[in-house]
Amino acid sequence: MLGILSAIVPIFLIVALGYGVTRIGILRRADMRVLSTFVVKVALPALVFVNVVGRSPGEILNPTYLLTYAIAALVMVGLARLWNRTRRVGPVRAATLSLAVSGTNNGFVGFPIFLLLIPEVAGLAVGMDMMVDNILIIPLAIALFEAAAGRETSWGPRLVGTVRGVVTHPMVIAIAAALALTALGVGIPGIVDTALELVAGSSSAVALFSIGGMLVGMSLHGQRADLAAAVVAKLLVMPTVAVAVVLVLPLLGLPSLDPALRVAAILTCALPSMSMAAALGEQYGEGEFGASTMMLSTVLSFVTLSGWMLALSAVGWL
Repeated sequence: MLGILSAIVPIFLIVALGYGVTRIGILRRADMRVLSTFVVKVALPALVFVNVVGRSPGEILNPTYLLTYAIAALVMVGLARLWNRTRRVGPVRAATLSLAVSGTNNGFVGFPIFLLLIPEVAGLAVGMDMMVDNILIIPLAIALFEAAAGRETSWGPRLVGTVRGVVTHPMVIAIAAALALTALGVGIPGIVDTALELVAGSSSAVALFSIGGMLVGMSLHGQRADLAAAVVAKLLVMPTVAVAVVLVLPLLGLPSLDPALRVAAILTCALPSMSMAAALGEQYGEGEFGASTMMLSTVLSFVTLSGWMLALSAVGWL
């Protein structure tokens, strides 16, 4: 419990700072769009690059672990799409909700918790989580947002526009560049690496700060049902799916996860929504919903993560 608290409290302190600075007028809420643009198009691509480049395939290619997170995320996107059709949700809100229920905050919340619970695999687990985030979940979210923002009436031009938007997005370019340099064995000069690390290190603080600013003047009117569904799906349904996947994959011939990685896979799926849901949603007009989903899921994850840890301990997995 203390470990979860020590990981979550700093998040709220930074969000509270962003809220306070915006609330008293030092910055405006409109300024948060600039900050979120910096996060999405500069800081996060730098973070993606430095976390992918130079890693050997053996470090980040545990098939059972990767598939557990990837399958659980795709199941959640599918469930979100069903919910969106039932509710007749707008396409941008639908894209934001899909990202909110599938992408996890493994960097800002998961890594500190893993360091306390399972330090022997914390770096490996978060590295594999980021691979799934950056190769599957975030590109899929960008595709959904690009499709939602498309103005073409026919499917052909819309598909071309969506693909163009995905492949030219800074985060996708960062992934491709990191993988290419690693495959070619090209190293990054120390000066450049230091600069990238500085930019990448700003991503978490700026993202959380901008989320706080987005909360100023935010109204939950008309989004309570979607918000409740997103939080329940993220904190309860996704880890339940992960448990099922962890049990089924070895039956299909894949290697079983060792206990620490099994716990990491399940807890990864039990983490709150990634802050990217707010930062990316802001670029398409749904920053309020993304920010409120991230915040509420983070608050409630203090309770739900404790429950999942107790459950894993009860069955002897933790």
